[in-house]
Amino acid sequence: MRFIATKRCSPSVCARHFAHLRHGAQTTWLFVVFVLLVCEFSAQLGDRLAIITNVDAVRVGVSEAFSQGDCETTLYSSDNYLKCTFDLQLVPNTTQDVSDLIKLHTNSSNSRIKIRATRRGFHSSAGFVCSGRRSSSKKERVEFGDDHGRRSLRVTSYTMLLHVMNHVVSVDAEQHKLTVEAGMTLLELARVAEANGMAVPAGALSMYGNLTVGGVIMASAHGSGLGTVSSLGDLVTKIKWVNAKGEIIVSDLQTERGAKEVRALVGGLGLLGVVTEFTLKLQPNSRTIVDTRKGLDDTNLVLDLKKTLALETPHIIVHWRPDFESYKALLFTQVDDVNQSAAAVIPKYYPNARRASDIPVSDKMASAWSELMATWEDDAAEELPSADVLNTEICSWGESTHRMSMFLDIDGTPIDHGMFRTNSAILTVGSVGADVKSIVKTELDEVEARLRMRHGVGRVKRCLPPGYFWLRFGQGNRNLLSTAVGSEDVVYVQWTFLHSALIPNKLAKQSTIAETLEQLTLCKYQGRPHWGKNHERVFRHPDCKVVDNFPAANIAQLLEMQRQHDPEKIFEPELFNDLLQRTGPEYSPLCTAHFWCYCRDDSHCPHGHKCRPSPLFLEYKICKLVQTTNHQQHAEL
Repeated sequence: MRFIATKRCSPSVCARHFAHLRHGAQTTWLFVVFVLLVCEFSAQLGDRLAIITNVDAVRVGVSEAFSQGDCETTLYSSDNYLKCTFDLQLVPNTTQDVSDLIKLHTNSSNSRIKIRATRRGFHSSAGFVCSGRRSSSKKERVEFGDDHGRRSLRVTSYTMLLHVMNHVVSVDAEQHKLTVEAGMTLLELARVAEANGMAVPAGALSMYGNLTVGGVIMASAHGSGLGTVSSLGDLVTKIKWVNAKGEIIVSDLQTERGAKEVRALVGGLGLLGVVTEFTLKLQPNSRTIVDTRKGLDDTNLVLDLKKTLALETPHIIVHWRPDFESYKALLFTQVDDVNQSAAAVIPKYYPNARRASDIPVSDKMASAWSELMATWEDDAAEELPSADVLNTEICSWGESTHRMSMFLDIDGTPIDHGMFRTNSAILTVGSVGADVKSIVKTELDEVEARLRMRHGVGRVKRCLPPGYFWLRFGQGNRNLLSTAVGSEDVVYVQWTFLHSALIPNKLAKQSTIAETLEQLTLCKYQGRPHWGKNHERVFRHPDCKVVDNFPAANIAQLLEMQRQHDPEKIFEPELFNDLLQRTGPEYSPLCTAHFWCYCRDDSHCPHGHKCRPSPLFLEYKICKLVQTTNHQQHAEL
């Protein structure tokens, strides 16, 4: 156990450095709709391993990822959108350490305390992870005092890092159960399962391999499986955790009390305590057929997907480009190792297949992409003489990524239809569809009209940035704060597009699409935002409150359990209290550019933008680009 007492970092130590390119605002929503109906990265799995009970033998490294600018009292999210500042780091090695640390600091402190468990390089854009102050990393600031968020001078904040708690606790080969510590990554989990003759069901894993088991389960993250297993939370049978009194509790789904606690803990954001171990019910080892279908027409997207889900497989991941009027579908069908007699329909087995996104990008290529994105986005009004060339290159880039195969063999050969190990097949390091189409079309038509006036009819096409809308599918559950609670079949919608990090305090091109869709899904469709993949502004909308989109009885039950296990609310982050109290947002200059608010007046928008109603949905305000005098003169020519 390590007790790390630290001093406040200086601004120079914590100076933030942007990566050349990063994924844009990742927004994942869950819609409870009838039977209709993401962006993560990949990590390659190794060959089959000997049966083991200790992950050390196959460890890829502790489940810890550093972000640029991290220091003793400051952590940044892996996407560099969120900054957490706090007073002290705590690094336990065991569940008993967690208990001892909680008792030590709750008993010795003369002030109120807050404790949140996470790891460096956490994958969250929302401030639920922060024990102390939270702020937008997008904001340029000179002093720490310029942070967003309220200050609680009488609160001492502790961040508990669980990255070294990533071991296998026990293996039950007969029941196909694994008990692992919360800091284990999904990549490590898949390797350990494979080494012990088991497989994580095809739809249960989120795609990015460096997420932790604890983070995924506590944030209600998911894979894809309509009406069937679609998240690690679906596999949980037992949880070990420590409450605010330092009591070590084992919650077993087979008991009445345990089942109640499990429903509060899975997807529960760590509000009751620090979870240290999970027991997961897995399957015998298997293989999975992966079929990639590209260039599909999106005219009947919903009907076509409903048919495929019903007749072929519930495990589908969709990459949709409404601006190209097409989508790509990845179908996953699990096949038992011992039941492959229908050889005529079983495709070739690729034991070393990997995701195409595993292939490293050369420094030269990354630099070229970075320069292209920065130049294109910096020309917000399309006024550069090269605007036509820039838009053509962006469209070509987006089209090429949309057409590419998702899997490669070891020699680089594309694989669109093949059979892979289940543990590596997915894992990697309604009217809503019509609304998305309408919003995208309206925004792009407006830009193309400006380009048409300058360059002529049909000369320049405008596209969304490289990226996708993602569609994944799930099943309802009874977990109190799960995004799928109280429903039967669900669809998860996520949009992820590249945005240059070299132009801070500016909005991404077509950011108005995200601003409109976020508000539309929260307000009109009463969507439940992913606890980890959204920004402050979503959880503190001025009119539409996230808490109202959950069953009131669930919130009441959770608060009752909180009074029992954490009466002083030491595990409750400030953002969750804001959510319960329906407060916010906190307005400040450029807060829309910092993902901290939806604009109320022009000062919340970057230079050259005005706060205006959305063209299609007047009830939602967005930061709209205003044409400059020079641009209007060009247009008149």
